[in-house]
Amino acid sequence: MYKRQAPHSWGKLDAIERWISENPQAPQYWRNESRLQLAEGQLQFALEGSKGGASPEILSYRRSSALGGFESVLEDGSATQEQQHRARRGQRSANQALAASPAAATMQAPVKGLIPRSKWSAIRPNPRELTPASGRWRWITVHHSVFSSPSNDVESSLDTVRRIQREHVNGRKYGDVGYHFFIDRAGRVIEGRNLKWRGAHSGGSNNKGNVGICLLGNFDEEKPSPAALASLDRLVYEIQNVLKIPRKNVRPHKAWKETACPGLHLMPWFARR
Repeated sequence: MYKRQAPHSWGKLDAIERWISENPQAPQYWRNESRLQLAEGQLQFALEGSKGGASPEILSYRRSSALGGFESVLEDGSATQEQQHRARRGQRSANQALAASPAAATMQAPVKGLIPRSKWSAIRPNPRELTPASGRWRWITVHHSVFSSPSNDVESSLDTVRRIQREHVNGRKYGDVGYHFFIDRAGRVIEGRNLKWRGAHSGGSNNKGNVGICLLGNFDEEKPSPAALASLDRLVYEIQNVLKIPRKNVRPHKAWKETACPGLHLMPWFARR
């Protein structure tokens, strides 16, 4: 139970974090007050640190931790109106800080041979409809596009990716294409949504910390090409290495919701890993 008037300090934040972990049965009002105090302090130090020369990694961690704290209060139905107001205000500030972070732009995994967004004339993302990535990346989810490119040439694949983005942006009102990466029949890896943003591919909160990969094709009706599977192997391995995601956390879309995605003929790939 901490008074809001008390100034933030690293010692105080450590004490709050310790109190939260040691008092799981405490009244929820005071747990929410403590989460808010902790998140507000982390965000304050992140903003001050950006002027004081703290490393980008530390600043990104502080911003992400603060955002997670504000979100946990907003998700708690017992939070008071005043607590929700503080949490929403903090969430906006943390999101703005994450979106403007120079570290966020370097979060994209260094995938070899990646075809960048500029090559397929991607629609510019709309930050108002996007959620900055926060916390650790924990999952990789594999999908199929259902419809496929009419041929194996690169322009046909890029046309298909443009079509998917238009459907996501204009039809579903997403801020950008929902997947972070695409793989075509020839094994080309195409950049989708930047990893500075949470994806939109597995449904609601399932997208948090979840990298989305979409293979172009309908794998209920056809088998994925050897080139596509080889690229999927390499891409998943690289993402796991860079983002420290364990093998057991690589999942098919159907693990998250009732769907046939990523298709009958792609499912054996998961058993072989």
